[in-house]
Amino acid sequence: MSGLSLNTEAPATGRPVVRPSRLWLQIAAVFLGTVLLVWAGAWWRARIACAQIRSLAVLPFSDLTRPNENWFAASFTGEIIDALDRVPGLHVIARTSAFKVRGDAGRQLGVAAVLEGSVSQRGDRVHVALAMTRTSDRYHLWSANYDRPVRDLQGLHEALAAAIAGRLDVRLPALPHRHQPAPQAYAAYLQGRYLFDQANPDALNHATERLEQATSIDPGFVRAWAWLSIVREYRVAAGMARPNQAMPGSRDAAERAVALDPDSDAAHLALGIVKLQYDWDWAGAKQELDRVVQTNPESAFAAHWRARWFQSQGRMDEAISETGRALALDPFSAAIAGDAASQYVSLNRPERALPFAQKAVDLAPDDPGALAALANVLWLAGQREKSRQIVDGLRNSGAAAKLPASVLASLEARLGEPAGARQLLDQAEDLPDDQLLPAVDYARLAGVIEDWDRLFSWTEEALGERDVELPYWWGSPLVPKSDPRFEAFLSQMNLPAQEVR
Repeated sequence: MSGLSLNTEAPATGRPVVRPSRLWLQIAAVFLGTVLLVWAGAWWRARIACAQIRSLAVLPFSDLTRPNENWFAASFTGEIIDALDRVPGLHVIARTSAFKVRGDAGRQLGVAAVLEGSVSQRGDRVHVALAMTRTSDRYHLWSANYDRPVRDLQGLHEALAAAIAGRLDVRLPALPHRHQPAPQAYAAYLQGRYLFDQANPDALNHATERLEQATSIDPGFVRAWAWLSIVREYRVAAGMARPNQAMPGSRDAAERAVALDPDSDAAHLALGIVKLQYDWDWAGAKQELDRVVQTNPESAFAAHWRARWFQSQGRMDEAISETGRALALDPFSAAIAGDAASQYVSLNRPERALPFAQKAVDLAPDDPGALAALANVLWLAGQREKSRQIVDGLRNSGAAAKLPASVLASLEARLGEPAGARQLLDQAEDLPDDQLLPAVDYARLAGVIEDWDRLFSWTEEALGERDVELPYWWGSPLVPKSDPRFEAFLSQMNLPAQEVR
């Protein structure tokens, strides 16, 4: 036994003896360090990649808890888009297109990245999961999770927008102190915005109710007043209310919003629309709309309305340019495509209007108004048989019943069937005021059958009604521009003289 030893010192070779436990610790440390380096490298690459993103689509959030209440998840998409619109140089796809896209959103919308999200509610708390992906190669750029009380829904929306902006290495422009609405008022406002985006008469009625509810619950809620003004104007434009009955209320709501918060973009946008559509205060409307576009450079909605101002003044190059910018921000908007078509019609260039009129139908195939507009452009472009096919389809499908009687009668008159137009004009002479169509509809009918006396007589009536179509009436191919009464009409509206086309 004397030859045995428990000596653990290094052998004669001079190399230290490494215990197995220490060896495994060293291996684990190397492995962990490698993992951390790889993770840090991936994180840094993703961070750099995010900072290079300058175009984004925020896709509709999915609701994992209440799938039947679409407004709740939609509010996240909409409020984030509205917030990011204020970032100069960041191209953000507008609400309309974000909610319509299907399939490969990046390819269809031409953006560098897409943001997707889901919301779920457990008790009184809301959980949100976000994921951002680069569209060119599906590279995962970022993901995050947030959890807040449901009563602080506005705070959650604002926190998400700020986090996304931070990840993109951009800064949201500072907002003045914003009134914090009552939770019930904010929910009613979000429902109203969601319904407005549905763009149909029934939804517009319900949107009005929700926004009125929001202002009733919280009279200091600026955005609710502003959007109540806008929705009221859209109901007038859709023929659901007469201008002199509804537009004063629209003006009151817009002015109240501006008085409550002179720095509110939504308030100034609402007031600009009223000044353009109803007050015919061209300088005031331009001032309001320019202000909104300056502070919300990526807002398709604001650009769309400024394009309409240019159109009202006959500044068609600028109108077409601004409409093109709006359509780039909101490529799936049937309304903006329809306006582009109307601008080329005003220039007597129906061949250029045709692709936009067709796009409006493709985007809203169930809208009889879009089909009627396409039939009109086809007729102006000389494609009479295709125009007739659309008119026959409207009649045979029953969709014509959803159109004002004057619209179908005008189309039929252009196709050589003027009896309906003449009958409506003759009947109007004996109808009480509450049964009459808007005066501009009768003026349109008279224009189609070239009854210039009745056209200008009804145009005078439309001036008294302060019809919201009149700012653009100068561009109608139905109006004889060489008639001295046309110059008198422009003078009454304080519009600039237009070149006769």
